[in-house]
Amino acid sequence: MDKENFDKLINDIILNWDITIKNNNKKYDFAELTLSSGLPGIILLLSELKDVSDRKKISEKIDEYLEYIVSKIGTFGLLTGSLYSGASGIALSIYHLRNTMSRYSNLIESLNKYIDYYVREKISKIDLEEITPPDYDVIEGLSGVLSYLLMEDNSEYDELKNLIVDFLSNLVSDRNNLIIYVKSENQMSEAESDMYPLGCLNLGFAHGLAGVGSILAYAQVKGFGNRLSRIAIKNIISIYEEFELTEEGEYLWKDGIVIDELREGKTLRKASFVRDAWCYGSPGISLFYLYVGLIENNDYLINKSEKILQSAMKRKLGVSSEMICHGNSGLIQICLLFRTLLGTSSFDFYIEHFKNEFEIFYQEYKESGDIGFLEGVSGSLLTYLDVSGAENYTYWHRALLIFDDFLQLKQ
Repeated sequence: MDKENFDKLINDIILNWDITIKNNNKKYDFAELTLSSGLPGIILLLSELKDVSDRKKISEKIDEYLEYIVSKIGTFGLLTGSLYSGASGIALSIYHLRNTMSRYSNLIESLNKYIDYYVREKISKIDLEEITPPDYDVIEGLSGVLSYLLMEDNSEYDELKNLIVDFLSNLVSDRNNLIIYVKSENQMSEAESDMYPLGCLNLGFAHGLAGVGSILAYAQVKGFGNRLSRIAIKNIISIYEEFELTEEGEYLWKDGIVIDELREGKTLRKASFVRDAWCYGSPGISLFYLYVGLIENNDYLINKSEKILQSAMKRKLGVSSEMICHGNSGLIQICLLFRTLLGTSSFDFYIEHFKNEFEIFYQEYKESGDIGFLEGVSGSLLTYLDVSGAENYTYWHRALLIFDDFLQLKQ
């Protein structure tokens, strides 16, 4: 580890946020309260820095940033309960502090109450004929919210967890009527609407089936599965098995499947773009296969999950940065999980290689200036700490649906 540059980078991040807070003190900036690019991600990073010379300064900064968040919520409120843009992300970022001071536990409880209200209100108002990824996905939707809620042991929220499990399961419980199929006009961007004029079934992890299936699998191992969720998981696996691009290479899938392909049961259109990342592509799909293989004791799915990831790590299609979302840090997090859950050494080369990439993402930061969690240097630094053998003090992996406690819960 290049400690001098590491410390400099941490100081740069703190200085950057100190300036931002000063400039935004009297105005509303939605992004600063988000896990994806705001203070919650920085709090997670600083909370993992136990082995630093000036720990007192780091602790004071965490308190300062939390006070700022509380102040902004008190003045402007929250717009969403989502994981990457709202209350679930804030709660996740401070969950490790819940037993240290009453003000932290009180804040978490307040956020939980808001999340409870938000989820019930959202589900009651969703028009299933006009479903869109932010209704159900990991980033903005109920899959991400459930990932946070499954950390919470308070039985008061068990009914809420089951409510989300049932909602998500219902989206994919009928192979002949997939409610999760998103119309063209309800895609997340104009570019995606143009790409899919007939709409599509999203196969990605961040916004599609793999993320939904993964959180349903984890919910099951946490005791929140039921007949409907098991049917949903089975249907999702069958879709990936049916639409694998075997003629294109090993263990590849398109980002989205179109309605006529679903009717015919085969791929009719060539993939416009394939990415090997956490958010889209085979690596995220490998997570889903792994989780389902583990809960079902299915050697075929477990073995295939490892082969999917091995193939993706050799290709790295569309990966040109160090970020978590669609960069190397996200890939390494998945590799680390496979090593933990399967005891495999298949990905040791990539993990060891990442240890030597600090200078690369340090340079990337200097060029982009992005210090965020999902697409910036903070996420890369958290991954760097992991591969360096640092002990974890927070629950930041849950934001990626990286569940390293899967085997313990299953026993």
